[in-house]
This record gives sequence, structure tokens and C-alpha cells, in this order.
Amino acid sequence: TLIETVKKQAAGILQETDWYVIRKADAGTAVPSSITTHRAAVRTKAAQMETSITNAADTAALETLYTYTEQEDGSFTRPIGELPTLED
Repeated sequence: TLIETVKKQAAGILQETDWYVIRKADAGTAVPSSITTHRAAVRTKAAQMETSITNAADTAALETLYTYTEQEDGSFTRPIGELPTLED
């Protein structure tokens, strides 16, 4: 279920830029490198997250992956991380 959630979240993020890929297929207009880089980063991070979920030894380990902790700079992060957004 957790892996399926990651896949759905990644698909939703990629969907935001699908029109670039469609435009390339339809009209031959180049996809900006920032978009291709972003799309690759989403796929890479999703794969890393899926691997972390798969490798978790038990429920407690899964819980740890999703537990946010405050960092020295006041931000909050979790071990599994976040999928990149286009603004990142």
C-alpha cells in the first residue's frame, strides 16, 4: 500500500509536466532541460522511496521512515524524504 501511494504521488507530479512530452511528440518542440531533469529526479526519488519501504524490516522501521523530526535549522524532515516538486 505504501509503495502504491508513492507511485500515485509520483504520477501526479509527473502529470503536471506531461504536456511538454506530448507537445514534443506532436510538434517536435523540445522539452526544456529543467523539465527533463525534474522528471528524472521524481522517478529517481520514487525508486529510492520504494526501496526504503521494501527494505524496512518491520512495522516499526516503516514508522521511522515516515516520522518527521525537527532539524537544527527549524525545518522538519523524515528519513524517507519527499518527492521533488517543480519549484524545488
